[in-house]
This record gives sequence, C-alpha cells and structure tokens, in this order.
Amino acid sequence: MMRMLLLVVSILVFSAVSGYFLYTRSVSTADEYQMAMPFRADIERSIVANGTITPRQQVVIKPHISGVIKEVYVLPGDAVKQNDLLALIQPYPDPIDVSAAQSKLREAQIRLKHQQRELTRTKQLYKKRYLPRVEYEEAHMEWQLAKQNFAAAQRNVEIVRSGASTELDQSASEIRATVSGLVLERTVEVGAFVIESNEFNVGTSIVTIADMSDLIFKGQVDEPDAGRLERGMPTTLIVGAFPDTTFTGVIEFLSPKALVKDGRTTFEVRSSVTLKADRFVRAGYSAVAHIIVDRREQVLAISERNLLFKAGRPFVPVEIHPEQFEDRVLTLGLSDGLVVEVQDGLREDERFRILPVQ
Repeated sequence: MMRMLLLVVSILVFSAVSGYFLYTRSVSTADEYQMAMPFRADIERSIVANGTITPRQQVVIKPHISGVIKEVYVLPGDAVKQNDLLALIQPYPDPIDVSAAQSKLREAQIRLKHQQRELTRTKQLYKKRYLPRVEYEEAHMEWQLAKQNFAAAQRNVEIVRSGASTELDQSASEIRATVSGLVLERTVEVGAFVIESNEFNVGTSIVTIADMSDLIFKGQVDEPDAGRLERGMPTTLIVGAFPDTTFTGVIEFLSPKALVKDGRTTFEVRSSVTLKADRFVRAGYSAVAHIIVDRREQVLAISERNLLFKAGRPFVPVEIHPEQFEDRVLTLGLSDGLVVEVQDGLREDERFRILPVQ
C-alpha cells in the first residue's frame, strides 16, 4: 500500500510540474513578441549647430582725446538715443601734440602777416594802375585763405589743450552715443585714464551699445554638414534660458572659410532670430539651432527601433496569416533618428511583429 501511495503521489507531482512547464512555455512564446502597424507622420531631417545669440550690430564708443574720466552717466542696461551724453573726460594733452599745434599756429600767423603785407602792396599798385585787377583779386584770395588757416590753427590749439572749441561749440571731452540702443557694457569708471582713438591707437573702450531688437544666432557646424546648408533654410532655435520656448529664423550667412581647432573643422553659420514679445533675449545667451535640410509631410512611417536587419538590409516580419509571418525587406526614405519613412515593402493596413520593449 505504501508503495502504491508513493507511486500515485509521484505521478501527480510529475503531472503538475509538466503542466506548469508547458503553460509557462506557451505564455512566454505568446509574449515574446508584440504587433505594430505603420502610421502617417511628418518627418524632418535637421542639422544641429551650437552657438550664442548676439546683436546684429553693436558699437564700441571710444574717446577722441586722451584724459581722465570725470563723469560717467550710463550703466549697463540703460537705453540711450543717438547723441546722448555718455561720459565726460578731463583732457590730459600730450606735450608733443601741444607743441605741434603751437608750431602750426605760429606758421599760420607768419603766413597771415606775409599775406597781409602782400595784399596792402598789391592794393596800392592796383590803385595806381600798375597792376591788373586779377592780380589784386589773387592777393586778396591768398590773404583770406591765410586768415582761415590761422583761425583753424587757433581752434586746434584750443582743442588739444582743453578738448573743446568755444567757437565751434563742440567738445571732444564729451563722449556721446553715435547710435541708439541698449548699453551692453561699461568698461571704465570715474578716475580711469583713457587713450584717444586714432590711426596709431585703437583707443580705450568707454561703452558698448547695441540694438537688442535685431538679434542673430552665431554657431558652428561640422564640415560634412556645411555642404548641405544654403541661405534661406529655416531654423528652429532653442535658447538655453527658455527651454520651453522655440524661436524661428532663416540662414543668412555661411562662412566660406573653415575654422580648424583641435583637429576639428567647422564653419560659422548665422541665422536671423524672430523675437517674441514676452521673452527678453539677452546678448550672449547660449542656443541650439536645428536647421531643417529636408522634410516629408504625412508619409508612411514606422519607429526606427522596430527595424531588423539581415545582411545589412532592413526588414520586418509581416503577418500574412494569423501566427504566420513573412520577412519583408523595406525600402526606407527620410529618417529623423526616431521615425523612418517607408517607401516600399509595407502597406498601411498591414501588421508586423516587433520585439517587446524591455
């Protein structure tokens, strides 16, 4: 009896284990794949460029005389108009410039005295009819020119010494805005010494002014991408400070010369930026430009991760009958890295098998 009982128990345990094994195998076989269908989608192929937002035009204001900053009337962020007073300079004339100006003044004074004597002599001879009128007129003209040169030399000495001219009502010591815009940067403080801007010196920067209503994107693209870019291509801009907002623009410039740095060849690209009323974009914000080089609208597509490959050719197992599949080679089109266009090999109403998402 004991042997019979053990035999029966063994048979029941074996049956239970075999049944569980067969059940789990059938379940895993049914669950090891899923089904999907193609769908319609808009697909864009874009080139990514990293860069910054910058004003299209910014002007650096520099002094016309050397001296010490006496007053500064603006701060970064201030809006200014053309000809607004920005700063005041206490002139610090160069002794060499003063000496040269005084030397020219003496030369002009000597020439004026000489022309005055010539004019007096010519006038007397003309009255006595010893000289024709044309010579008298020439002498009078030379005297007028000498008089003007002397006045100009006087003004030059005044400007070199004090930075201003009372006669012309102008002051080189007054630094004024040459354009309207926003003050981006102020590089001097009261008491700082500044150098004039001329053909020999670049001069000291006082302030930088830019029109913040006209901005552009400046970025870099790799050499393989540069060949696919053209002016007028649309761009979508993501500014780092506003990750939830997109800006638009078009390509305006692509550098004809490469920049090679650390073995990498890149080209500068510039795009316009269409601003939004509720977003103040600051100069220097980092940005990423997605430059659209190709686009397909409402084409048949599948997720690229569902593709399988055999001998380098893409395919999917298409269901031809329930639980029966045929490996169908696909002809693919445009891809954005996530979705790929299917040009041939699959109909919109067909299902295909995919691996389950892990």
